Amino acid sequence: MIEKPLDPCYTFDMRKNRGFTLIELMVVITIIGILAGVSVVSYSNAKEKSLDKEATAALVLIRNAERQYFARFERFWPSGTTITTLTQINGNLSLDLSSANWVFGVTGGASGITYNASCTRAGRTWRISGLTGNPTCSGTCF
Repeated sequence: MIEKPLDPCYTFDMRKNRGFTLIELMVVITIIGILAGVSVVSYSNAKEKSLDKEATAALVLIRNAERQYFARFERFWPSGTTITTLTQINGNLSLDLSSANWVFGVTGGASGITYNASCTRAGRTWRISGLTGNPTCSGTCF
């Protein structure tokens, strides 16, 4: 039961006191906006990290395929040129790389005793060189 207030002019009307005030709505909308902004940045960083992992994994596959190519032909592929066509890279190194996110390139030394491979995307490039090298990044990497 609602107690009668001390002010005799005060009347409690349920119809007038429904809903939220404008201030309460503004506070809730502000909090939702802040949470949405934080989650978008977090999602974007997580996506870029996963793309970087995709690039490093692809470069390790290329390194291992170059090892096998060298074992069969006693030289690295391609000899003295740069190949950026994914179809040629896959065909010559017996790989199945497919990525719409990265631009691949494999460069072979003129004598066939060295090679370099790279993945480039949005201001950063992952590279690997030689048989024992690990992927390294230049640019903004995650």
